[in-house]
Amino acid sequence: MTGVFSRRIEAAITGFIRRRTPIRSTPMTIGRRRLYILPTRSGAIFAVLLVVMLLGATNYSNSLGFALTFWLAAIALVSMHHAHRNLLGLVLTRVSAAPVFAGGHARFTITLDNTARRARRGVRISAPGIEGEDLAAVIAPGGRVDLQLSVPAARRGHLACPRLRVETIVPLGLFRAWSWLAPSAQTLVYPQPVGPRPRPAPADDGDAATPAPARGNDEFLGHRPYIRGDSLREIDWKASARTDGLLVHEHTRRSANTLWLDYAHAGARDPEARLSQLARWVLDAERDGLTYGLRLPGTTLTPDAGRGHREACLRALALL
Repeated sequence: MTGVFSRRIEAAITGFIRRRTPIRSTPMTIGRRRLYILPTRSGAIFAVLLVVMLLGATNYSNSLGFALTFWLAAIALVSMHHAHRNLLGLVLTRVSAAPVFAGGHARFTITLDNTARRARRGVRISAPGIEGEDLAAVIAPGGRVDLQLSVPAARRGHLACPRLRVETIVPLGLFRAWSWLAPSAQTLVYPQPVGPRPRPAPADDGDAATPAPARGNDEFLGHRPYIRGDSLREIDWKASARTDGLLVHEHTRRSANTLWLDYAHAGARDPEARLSQLARWVLDAERDGLTYGLRLPGTTLTPDAGRGHREACLRALALL
């Protein structure tokens, strides 16, 4: 019974939040109408202490007790004003995230602008339902800060940025001011690139195949995040040490042979497993320098090569 009651309360609160925070495009400014403030647990204990002090001062007609009680109450009221002021007018300028593969985490970059002439301290951002993601920032007067929110990407397709809770308990921790923001930002989640089937052999265009050049003569394109199945020899350990994850070298190695990756030949009965197999083939074909095309139900991408073509193929797989 208690569990049912608590779930109903949680559902009612969630519905209220959704009604009060419609999804909007950035920039978004925190205004008075959507800024809330309540005592924290410490603030509630402090209020009880003030009531006890007031009763004691009244009972003993102690003027010093009255003075101390009202002085502490005034400090609490001033701290409430500063907590409210710490968030009022804060601007959420931009929210963006790069595409990721299913099973990973999308990292949404949240940009906050402080247009005021005062610093904003102890600003925290969290998202309901995402454990361990509580971002804190100090924003200088007229400054800007970028925060990273990691959101699990369980399934392919579009992944929307969750509703954001912006809060602060500065300066004394007696009051919590908070606001809800629902940016319209989203990113794309590609199918997880896994599959047991070997990649199909490329078809000869009629001319002799051009052998791939030696690794030392390849043109270096840059780095991309490590994906399960990549060779450990391709990892750039020095560049990876400066980031949160592993980075893999990308080189150009083009062949005259054309490879067709066909949904009908992906083998698995499960559509999601087929898309995962095709995603693995796309990455392998790009890594090996092949010119490849993609055939999907209702969509055909003509043979091409390069990073742009790879992203187009993965996007088609994600949105199928």
